[in-house]
Amino acid sequence: MRLPLLPLSPTIGVLIFVFLSIKAGTAEQLDLNAHYHGFASSKRINAYPYTAPERVVEKAISRKHKKPQATSPRQPHEASSTVPSGAAADPANTAADFGMQGGMQGGPMNPGMMSNRLPPLQTVHPPAPNEKDWVLTAGNESLVDNVLAISLQYGGRLVSMGYYLRGQDVNYYAIMHKYTGPVFIKPAPMTFDELIKAVRENEARDLALTQVCGQEGKPGEITFTTYWERVPGVEFHIWFPGQPHADEQKEHFENNGYRLTYLCGYSEAGKGKYVGVWQKPVKSEAQYEAHYGLTMEACMQKDKILVQKGFVATSLRVFNNKNQVLCTGIWENRNGRSSVQVGQNLETMYRNMQRNPNMIPRQMSHYFDNYQNIVYVVLWSDVDINRYPNPAPLWDEAPIPVRFLKGTPELLSDDQMEFLIKRVEHFMKDLNIPGLSIAIAKKEQLKFAAGFGYTDIRQQEPVTPNHQFRVGSVSKPVTAAAIMLLIDKGHFTLDSKLFGKDSIFGSEFSKKYQYPRYVTEITVRHLLEHTAGGWDNLQSDAAWVQPEMTTKELIEYVLTNVPLEYKPGTMWIYSNFGYQLLGYLIETTTGMSYEAFVKKNIFAPSGVYDIQVARPSISERAPREVMYYMSGNGLGFNPYEMLPPERIGPWGGWIASPIQLLMFMSRIDGFSNREDILSDVAIAELATPSPASNDTYGLGWSLNIMGFNGWQHDGRMPGSAAMLVRLDNGLEMAVTVNKEYSERDFFHELGYVLHHVGNNCDWWNDDYDLFQKSRRSSRSATSTKRHLFNAQRTTIHNTTNPHVIRFV
Repeated sequence: MRLPLLPLSPTIGVLIFVFLSIKAGTAEQLDLNAHYHGFASSKRINAYPYTAPERVVEKAISRKHKKPQATSPRQPHEASSTVPSGAAADPANTAADFGMQGGMQGGPMNPGMMSNRLPPLQTVHPPAPNEKDWVLTAGNESLVDNVLAISLQYGGRLVSMGYYLRGQDVNYYAIMHKYTGPVFIKPAPMTFDELIKAVRENEARDLALTQVCGQEGKPGEITFTTYWERVPGVEFHIWFPGQPHADEQKEHFENNGYRLTYLCGYSEAGKGKYVGVWQKPVKSEAQYEAHYGLTMEACMQKDKILVQKGFVATSLRVFNNKNQVLCTGIWENRNGRSSVQVGQNLETMYRNMQRNPNMIPRQMSHYFDNYQNIVYVVLWSDVDINRYPNPAPLWDEAPIPVRFLKGTPELLSDDQMEFLIKRVEHFMKDLNIPGLSIAIAKKEQLKFAAGFGYTDIRQQEPVTPNHQFRVGSVSKPVTAAAIMLLIDKGHFTLDSKLFGKDSIFGSEFSKKYQYPRYVTEITVRHLLEHTAGGWDNLQSDAAWVQPEMTTKELIEYVLTNVPLEYKPGTMWIYSNFGYQLLGYLIETTTGMSYEAFVKKNIFAPSGVYDIQVARPSISERAPREVMYYMSGNGLGFNPYEMLPPERIGPWGGWIASPIQLLMFMSRIDGFSNREDILSDVAIAELATPSPASNDTYGLGWSLNIMGFNGWQHDGRMPGSAAMLVRLDNGLEMAVTVNKEYSERDFFHELGYVLHHVGNNCDWWNDDYDLFQKSRRSSRSATSTKRHLFNAQRTTIHNTTNPHVIRFV
């Protein structure tokens, strides 16, 4: 999925949210660098760190998405007739500085200079060896996308961003800094009601609002762009100065230890409006002044006066309002220097500041002058403002709580239990995983089930064996089973074609255009085994594009706009969209929704009843569903900005507990203890590898990979990951976590945990079956989440591991 720059998308950059395979037969990887694999040459990166090859730019431009409405505070034809005075009128930003401690620079722009003299992309950064420390960029959307994506690869963090429209063209500007800090997100613009909902929901996962600003689309319609960082313990309030009770709120915040850390202005129906953020604990105890409602000229004078008093500008933003340019600013009385550069040419700004390499760009905004030219206002300083450190690892000091399914501890000796616990704890500590659940079955009898860590860090709610997690592409084996069931019932065959003459869908998707090359050759088998010939997650995940479309609309769009690259059956290309097609096939064949059919015909016969496709927001979580957390200290993929369930279900949408995954597995695995819901022929087809995959992928299952002799599939979604394994020796295992990493090594580490279990499969040679207990526990939990914790507990049941808390 291409995630275009705000305000267009759920997050920033032209990063691709993709599920891809490193080699045939392995499951997906969320690869931040996938769209930019053309940057593999380190020589190119080192020599031109923010220059994108033309072919990569073309890929970015080719991706379609909705253009924003005219949400800039001022459209070009409405540009202000008031031009702020500066120290000089040179359009190239060569004004004299107001002193080394700070000052505004800039002046009136010449008519037409924007269109005639500025390139489509401006990018400035320090010289080698510090060229990756920061980047300041402005220009065409796709070109800026590339710059930000490369900076993210280098560890850059977005610190300031904005956009404006030129006719139908979207232009962006941004500042990235390289430093270690908490994971951050920059969601799509939101209405006021959505903002309040986001505050409430993000508080639950320790995301603090650190930046917010309004934009006016249609007159009186305001959306808010926001920036959030995961900083546990930080409290914040949104403030609208100038509104009723704002002064009382300010006094209340100050009396309770809060500090104003961000201030921004915007125009609403021709009136200047303002929004700020108060936070505590505070990052600075220095005296500060905050001002809003100033004209830009008055703001320049205020900056000059405060600089002479020893203050440093820590925030400064401008916006158009009727025939004025208005300004907001925060200044702190502290050591340091700041300078505000005003103009169009970023390179000239940088030359003005180069004499002091410690002065770097901190904040950027814009206005339109009276000649309809874009003018950038960039705050430079040598003061690191409001940089939060990465939160401490969760399990450095704290013990990891454990909850067992009743009956589990009795099936293992203390030494065996200690071995399993230590292996899981090592994985969780090494990767800072908040919560994990694991279940193990042998000969289709459940032998072990436990939850480790927290489902909710803030509330310190322990994970139990019955908590549900998003399982990502472990949904594909579920969809494959549903397809094979329909084949068993005679609705179609593996070799049935989907498009064209004498096919399942016929001309349904060719009423406007003829089917492109290869499309009419696609069969059901090709989709199941990822050999349809294209729609590659690595290049561009077609399942994620056009999120507002229905599945039928998406299919028509992709068939028309995303051509197949290879003849079906000849190349293994992992594809989410292929399974989207299979979900649509299930719906058109049965007359039921995909989710309803699978619940009734796959999960219910397996003894699984309380299960569903994931919903996108925290407020829509299932009663037993965990919270999800983002990894790293860079851009986070927001777990709670997802596609709707009808778009995500067939290829990555289900939530389940590991116990439920094993209950499903026991009905399609071909072992003899439980009756399968599929025919022997269908099960044999699931495990038949395709030549195109180098014999490593069958129908919905990876085969004999990662050292597993049997079937395997892993899956991930933002904030979660899962793995389901069926070994030929009769051992079956499932594991889920509520945090994920983009690197493929993450699944290798997860696989190692299961290998340690598999190597000791002879521990469970009795006929005891915990599935009966899990069914009772699962059904009792459907009415209310509280039932999960009604089991009687002992706190220290194993003297060799005082961290363990068991269900008994």
